[in-house]
Amino acid sequence: MAMTTCPNCGEQISDKAKKCVHCGAILVPEEKKNCPDCGAELEEGMETCPKCGCPIENIIETEKIPQQVEVTGVKITKKSKKIIAIAAIAVIVAAIIAAIGVQTHKKNVAAKAAAEAQKQSEEYGTNLNMAAYSMLSGASDAETCGNLIKQVWYNAIYEKSDSKTDKYTKPKGYYVSDFNDALQNLFSDNSFSSQIADINDNKDTVNSLMKKLKNPPEEYKDAYESLSKLYDAYISLTNLATDPTGSLQTYSQNFNDADNETLNCYNALKMYLEE
Repeated sequence: MAMTTCPNCGEQISDKAKKCVHCGAILVPEEKKNCPDCGAELEEGMETCPKCGCPIENIIETEKIPQQVEVTGVKITKKSKKIIAIAAIAVIVAAIIAAIGVQTHKKNVAAKAAAEAQKQSEEYGTNLNMAAYSMLSGASDAETCGNLIKQVWYNAIYEKSDSKTDKYTKPKGYYVSDFNDALQNLFSDNSFSSQIADINDNKDTVNSLMKKLKNPPEEYKDAYESLSKLYDAYISLTNLATDPTGSLQTYSQNFNDADNETLNCYNALKMYLEE
């Protein structure tokens, strides 16, 4: 224990002393007490509060006993529990119904999309068949016209008589001086010009269908590729029928090649066509 000097008398005392043992000087003021009832300051040794008469013992006991805090529990009645349970079930049921609704909506959307895709696929298949058969019909007419053009051309040059070509090669009983005159007579004929017009109309129909078929679904990509090859051959053949050019030899060769190519392309496409 350490020693210190009393500030009043200068004698040595303990540094923990509250009162000097030599002169009686108060070194550490005692803690003041107050009456809990009226708040009056109480002096050491009082047995009762001088202001309200409250016993000092009660004050001391009150200070010694710590204040207790009572915690009141929350009581849940059976009725409240039932309401809570019903509410919880309602929330769960609502969540289940919502989940079912979402799944049903997704299925409906998927089913609608699948139906639309099926419809588009069927429509594409129909147009593909129409395009192929239109080309075949136009190619057949072009073949007929092209063969007649070759006959008129040949008979006009070599002065060959034929019941089918005489009215073009020798309309006045004698052969024309130039094969171009014979071909002009052929294209001026009402029956033949009507066939040429039908071929041109057929080309318009085919071109319109090919525009619709530009972006094939996955399952029709191979079919469209074969159809495109047929289209190229068909255009070459029909153009030769409606607008013959060159010499008889080159025309005949080009026409025969286009005719054979059209047939070959059609045969390659048949596996994709509906009967």
